[in-house]
Amino acid sequence: MRHRARLTDVLDRAESGPIIEEKAFERKLVAPTMKRVVEEYGITFDGSPLVPSDDDLADRVFQAGLDFASEVGLFCQSTSRRIVFSRQELEQGLRFCAPEVTMGAGNDAVVCRARQPEDDTRVTVIGGAYGVPFPEDLFVPVMLSFAKEPVVDVIENATLETVYGHPIKAGSPWEIVGGWREAELSFEVIKRAGRPGMCIGCVETSPTALAEISASSWGGFRPTDWHHVATISEFKTNYDLLSKVAHTVRIGGVMETYYNPVYGGYVGGAEGVAVAIVAALILLNQTNMSHTLATRPDHPFLGCNTTRELLWAMNVGVQALARNTNLLVGTLVGPAGGPGTETLLYEVAAYAIGTTVSGQSLIEASHSAGGHVARHVSGLEARLCGEIAHAVSGMEREEANELVEQLYANYEPDLDTKPIGRPFEEVYDVQRVEPTPEWQGKYEKVWRQLVDVGLPLDRLM
Repeated sequence: MRHRARLTDVLDRAESGPIIEEKAFERKLVAPTMKRVVEEYGITFDGSPLVPSDDDLADRVFQAGLDFASEVGLFCQSTSRRIVFSRQELEQGLRFCAPEVTMGAGNDAVVCRARQPEDDTRVTVIGGAYGVPFPEDLFVPVMLSFAKEPVVDVIENATLETVYGHPIKAGSPWEIVGGWREAELSFEVIKRAGRPGMCIGCVETSPTALAEISASSWGGFRPTDWHHVATISEFKTNYDLLSKVAHTVRIGGVMETYYNPVYGGYVGGAEGVAVAIVAALILLNQTNMSHTLATRPDHPFLGCNTTRELLWAMNVGVQALARNTNLLVGTLVGPAGGPGTETLLYEVAAYAIGTTVSGQSLIEASHSAGGHVARHVSGLEARLCGEIAHAVSGMEREEANELVEQLYANYEPDLDTKPIGRPFEEVYDVQRVEPTPEWQGKYEKVWRQLVDVGLPLDRLM
């Protein structure tokens, strides 16, 4: 079993680490330690640039994150203990992490590789609904809207609202039935798309470990698919999540771990979010033994990650990790705008430019309408995201920053209005799984505007 020794070591530490109450962990350890390391390393954000090109800043953010990770560790809610590692152990874990992973199988496999800032290495494009609730009858059409896009390498599932018409109750047999139904529908999607070996993000319909462990067994989701383990903000895990880790390690599955810091919470402002991204992904590399690691910071009031502060935090956090590790780092686009709005397209463009030139290995699109509104997502925004990621690979950060600043000015006034747009069935022909003429027209309008401001999309034609 791959990583058996590391897995048992992590589980041992979850039961033998320092005892602490959860509130004390948050208030007396996470918050003050973050405040201190941000000040010690002189990390400041004054509003610009949105895409930093300061390598010294990126390296200071990395060192601050490494300090935080070794001092704080992860809190295990199931044992009220901290899972802690020395700085030397964390550095060793980073030194031996794999710089690439194959996702999917056969002719549909894609190799995801570590990247550097301004790297021209191809970015892996993930497209999907990322847990957005959908009824059973729309699951195949919405996921097919992503799978049929040639630029999309991996699909990420929606969450089923019901299974065979019944509510999916967490921790019950219905959750297991829901996980298997998701697998069944997912395989129908990739078969209809003509991509049977395509990697599938699974299991979205898994509020506990039950569905993941069951539906990722024989006959269900495959080891070559993309198995997810969340992290509880801030810097927390539990036995349910670690059970998913144990199962995925045992089956040799491709694993994704993600961490979503809350802006303005225990980690503080933009500076703390950047350091938290670095610290969390370093820790998760050690505890979860993930192949890919992702982040999706969240604004507590706007529900998106395309604000000025969060664009900066993600870009500098990605640069810190890309310059100092071989981690396969991904980010999830979380625009405020929803399907059918130009706001969404401008947000996706600004996000994709900045995070790609900063050195991410994967880009994940998208949490349209903040990922909080049922059925508000479509494949068209993933197409634009992937096209932009490929177009800007190799671009210098200064040039990227000029483009992002222009795009940000286009959508910034709309953020407070939360333009959620329309549900999938109103922006796509569900039977043909094609964008409506109106939605396609807005995409083409924005695409031409992006070319006009200097985005080299036309080189992909």
